[in-house]
Amino acid sequence: MSEENQGAVEVSKEILSEEKKQNRKEGIQTVCIMIMAVCTVIVTVVALIVFINVNTKINAFYKKADTAITSMNEIATDIQEADLPGMADQINNLTESATDGVATAMDKINSINIDQLNDSIDRLDTATQAFQATAQTISSIFGG
Repeated sequence: MSEENQGAVEVSKEILSEEKKQNRKEGIQTVCIMIMAVCTVIVTVVALIVFINVNTKINAFYKKADTAITSMNEIATDIQEADLPGMADQINNLTESATDGVATAMDKINSINIDQLNDSIDRLDTATQAFQATAQTISSIFGG
């Protein structure tokens, strides 16, 4: 072989070697790009799942907060409608009426003459015994 051909063969070998290196680099780049694409898809899916989960929790919290605010508004309305000063006045009036009733009852109890009451009870007992004796006498006359 001539030197010229030999030089061309050497150049061809170098070109082939460089092409193999270039192909290997391109293959590595392609694999890296595919890995990055897969990682991007995985990160996107994870982010979407996290977003959905957080969004669900936020919606649940919002509903609970809305329910709490509604309940607080209802309670505030009930308190406004309750007329607490009027209720306090009514309680005071009832207390005064009850106190007056108890005082009147105590006055009546204190006005009772216990000695006269005992005498009346004794006389009633005597009258009851006499009535019972009379009833027994009448009963024995009629055969009872």
